[in-house]
Amino acid sequence: MKDDTREFLAAVLDAINIPAPATFADREAFQLLLEDRVLDAVVALTGALGEPPAADWGLGWHTDYLRKRLATKPPTTYRHYDADGGAA
Repeated sequence: MKDDTREFLAAVLDAINIPAPATFADREAFQLLLEDRVLDAVVALTGALGEPPAADWGLGWHTDYLRKRLATKPPTTYRHYDADGGAA
């Protein structure tokens, strides 16, 4: 797999693969953040697969766009589920 394709796919995975919420009370914040990050991934995917000029910008541009958007939306608005069964 080409490096630019791998990087783009890794950015999409980063967008949708966020830690699970620790409790039911954390679920709403988790869901809102996940929805927002999924929308960013959809925009990047649509651009990468879409019509010119967006498709002509290249995967590197779309990867950078998505990474910049995700950097403004880190999964810090809720407590995370810890694999040991507690809140992290």
